[in-house]
Amino acid sequence: MTMLRLAFGSLRFRRGAFVATFINVFAGAAVLMAFASLLDTAQGDVSAADASSLRTIAGAVGGWGLVIVGFGVASTTNLAVRQRQAELALLKAVGATPRQIGRLIVGEGVVVAVVAAALGVVPAFLIGRAVLAALSHTDQIAHDVAYQFGSLALVAGLSTTLLASLGATAVTARSAGQVSAREALSHATVESRAVGAGRVIAGGVLLAAGVGCALAIATELKDEGFTTLSVAGQACIASAIGLALLSPIVLRAVALPIELATRRSAAASAYLAVSAVRERTRQIAAVTMPVIVLTGLAVGTLYIQMIQNDTNAAEGILVTVEDKGVQTLNLIIIGMISLFAAVVLINNCVASLLARRQEFGLARKIGATPGQLLRAVAWETTIAATCGLALGTVSAAIGIAGFAYGRTGAVSLDLDSTPYLAVVTLVIGLTCIASLPAARRSLAVPMIDAARPTPR
Repeated sequence: MTMLRLAFGSLRFRRGAFVATFINVFAGAAVLMAFASLLDTAQGDVSAADASSLRTIAGAVGGWGLVIVGFGVASTTNLAVRQRQAELALLKAVGATPRQIGRLIVGEGVVVAVVAAALGVVPAFLIGRAVLAALSHTDQIAHDVAYQFGSLALVAGLSTTLLASLGATAVTARSAGQVSAREALSHATVESRAVGAGRVIAGGVLLAAGVGCALAIATELKDEGFTTLSVAGQACIASAIGLALLSPIVLRAVALPIELATRRSAAASAYLAVSAVRERTRQIAAVTMPVIVLTGLAVGTLYIQMIQNDTNAAEGILVTVEDKGVQTLNLIIIGMISLFAAVVLINNCVASLLARRQEFGLARKIGATPGQLLRAVAWETTIAATCGLALGTVSAAIGIAGFAYGRTGAVSLDLDSTPYLAVVTLVIGLTCIASLPAARRSLAVPMIDAARPTPR
């Protein structure tokens, strides 16, 4: 009970630190409950075919939606905990045990998740009704199917959201609780440069799973209809999340060549940016990770669907109602989950930059100008977004290559570059919109005030 009261107190006095997590959980809960409501609709007065279609869509989005929501919440929670390293160190110094610290972090996460998920019910109802209207408008289900939002939507949506939040906060809490008070105090302002073995293993396993799905499509699942498309999407998503977990290693690897390339220019902004990437790799990776997921999912799904359409046309295969349903399902999945990934990207950009107000203040005290710091943030954002786009493209290519070989017998295809360029433009626009205003807000604080510890 003491830790629970402390969790409520922490939430009350540190509301700003939990805004990003709240928004991520809110958006994730709305998406998951919206698609879970299709299960309620399927139990109504509908035909067997319509019920099957509704359950398929709900299951496809819900399964990977749970993974991506958990991933998004974990990245934001981990970022928030790293920004509170000094506070957690003081709690340990006055006698708090690792288990108590873990219960505090988990308690905070559960309270935020419950409130955010409860507030997401109304948006979920509206989104679910819009999805059903889109399915009816494209003749995927009968026009007289009545939308229902009932117990299955609430139970499935709320439980999966809480499960994702609980899992994410539990992993973060365990990591924070293993650091001793002395280590926590010494690293309160300096980020640990080590990447955990568990993270590396999980990233490698997911990447291998993505490659395995691609190989399965190319060999055993060539013409299995919806199953082939579904496994191809799983290849993109698994590879994207695996590369996202490994992104701190990639960022650290590219920091050296960038430093060597910009050393002769003697630009202070470039030096500051490279130093931040090298010393705050995991914080910069909080921006790179959602870029990877967004790029991998969007590019992979769009091009897989294009290959499917082109192959059907070349073989003279008529597009059936089932094919239209699969295409609609793919577009719905990419729309909803990409929207959530975009929300995570914006939240992580803003949260990471607003928390660096003290760092910017100290840099200004030793001579850095606001213009140099703003340009340094632009460099950092460019590096993070470029790495994210590159790794996201690799994850998409894994699924696309497997699907292309399975359907056409070739990996190299002449595909329109417009969808890819549209995704790149979207990612660059989102990172700029999120990062530059947040950096200007941090730099707008007077230098003396900014150099003081940031109030929560």
